Amino acid sequence: MLSAALWVAIAAPPVLIAPLPESPGEPALFAVAAGRADLRRPCYQLVCNDAGWRAPTRFTRIARPKAPGTLDPLLPIRLPAIAARRYPLYSPASRRDWRTTHGSHSRFDAGFGYEAVRTPDTNLRVEFGTGYRLQPYADHGTASEGPIARGRLELRQNLSDNALLTQRVLVETGRLNTTTRQVIGVDLRLQPQWTLHSNFELRHDSAGDGGRGATATEGSLQLRYRF
Repeated sequence: MLSAALWVAIAAPPVLIAPLPESPGEPALFAVAAGRADLRRPCYQLVCNDAGWRAPTRFTRIARPKAPGTLDPLLPIRLPAIAARRYPLYSPASRRDWRTTHGSHSRFDAGFGYEAVRTPDTNLRVEFGTGYRLQPYADHGTASEGPIARGRLELRQNLSDNALLTQRVLVETGRLNTTTRQVIGVDLRLQPQWTLHSNFELRHDSAGDGGRGATATEGSLQLRYRF
């Protein structure tokens, strides 16, 4: 034993002769060989790579054995900023088709509508439907009771930043005649609070004037001030 200690003192480097904190009373080489000291660096993580070689403590996590056919759990990851934002997304797109129903003392009908054109400056909508007329000539309708077919067209066109064109066409056909109503309007913004509204209305009845057809027109011009 004395010869071994002498050989270690002569041949071994100083790092193997200096005592370790775990066993200060003997050289580091003897302490490591006897298992009283460990040269591995300390681990300050929750789960260490060499945890399987250490004696379990009350803080040791013991993994459960996996059943055959089970998959490894997904590791939690940090979502990117675009997927983790807390404000809701907004999409300007909406459905371009819809269904319409109407019921009153004069008529009831049901139809289908479609937005044919949708741009920042132009909007065009069309509607088609069928129904039954209860009161003649009400709501710009036909001249007799019975089944009817109706169609509607609405157009909005921005002519400029201060000018807006609108057009509405309503057509209804029944047993005796067909009626048409068309309204064209132009709105001009003269000042931030002053607006000029102009409308031109045309009404046509195929059974008017003894069956030859009658047309009536009407126009209006209004200047509005917004407080």
